[in-house]
Amino acid sequence: MPNRLALALLPPFLAAVAPAAAQPVVKLGASYTGDVLAAVDGGLDRGVDAVGRADAWADFRGAAVGVPDISAHLDLMAAHGPDFSGRRTGAYQTISSIEADTIPHVYEAWAQWQVNPALSAKVGLIDLNAEFDVQNTGTLFLNSAFGIGPDISQSGLAGPSIFPMPSSAVVLRAQSGGKGLALGLFDAVAGARHDPRKPALRWPGATGALLMGEARVPVGAWLLQFGGWHYTTRFDALDPAQPAAVSRGAYAMMEGAVGRGVTMWLRIGAADARANPIAAYLGGGAVAKLGNWRLGLAAAHARLGEAARRTLFAPDRARRAETVVELTGQRPVTPWLQVQPDLQYVIHPGWDRTIPNALVAGLRISLAYPQD
Repeated sequence: MPNRLALALLPPFLAAVAPAAAQPVVKLGASYTGDVLAAVDGGLDRGVDAVGRADAWADFRGAAVGVPDISAHLDLMAAHGPDFSGRRTGAYQTISSIEADTIPHVYEAWAQWQVNPALSAKVGLIDLNAEFDVQNTGTLFLNSAFGIGPDISQSGLAGPSIFPMPSSAVVLRAQSGGKGLALGLFDAVAGARHDPRKPALRWPGATGALLMGEARVPVGAWLLQFGGWHYTTRFDALDPAQPAAVSRGAYAMMEGAVGRGVTMWLRIGAADARANPIAAYLGGGAVAKLGNWRLGLAAAHARLGEAARRTLFAPDRARRAETVVELTGQRPVTPWLQVQPDLQYVIHPGWDRTIPNALVAGLRISLAYPQD
């Protein structure tokens, strides 16, 4: 009788576990992005350099083992290449978003709990720009200003929790009916205190905290995002005659479709000019899909604050703004390979009157597995 009962219960049991068994517990992936950049005219020095970034990651799927509310992610990253922007062009807004002075290290390592369909919590080493100040259109472009606004990326002792070194963080996200609210607590120092090229896992806030908040609201066919950031610790003021200053700022962004195959975005940002060089930022652009190509045109305008103008430059040497214009196009060659020719023109590199406007030609090659 027990054997007959077991045989009777076996088909329903197999049917129940089959979907979970068919889904892998861990999904592996890898990618490499390489940029060949040529300083064609102006800037500090003509020449050609190559920079690159390689990632290997693993995604844990709790649904495969009966805990669908839990997921986790581990990313190992290595970058190579010189400081092209600083050495060749003098640009403050980095020509390539994968330029970095770092060593191979754990890039992200976090776990997420989906409390319910409207609320989630994530903890670990987290890239701030994967959670805040995110838009899809600007990801096509090479210049770092189109990934995260330089009003935010300039902050912190060695930058905030972004590439190439995230910090420990807790992120809470709530969403309903297309609207969303995200709150983040990031450790104020990204990387080890003695060497920012090395990762460090601390309780968020152990060295002071970077607080982030962002709301997302649909406006017709567009998405409006607005948020703010604030460090709990104070920083040396750019003007040594002034007391320690608070580093904080705010931003707003609109993104949406303007026609068949065409999307646009516009972003503004501001930062406390007592502690940060950039006081205001305006950027945006458009991307159109034409056949197998995605073509994009964008501009980034970063205005120098008065304190930085007085203290970082000799009298009458500082420009008020640095502007980058980028024209790019991306085309898939195979399901796992994409190529992307690129042109960037930097007006007033580094806000320095002594540096001529710079023209940069580039080619990005992107490989990814799996293709999705």
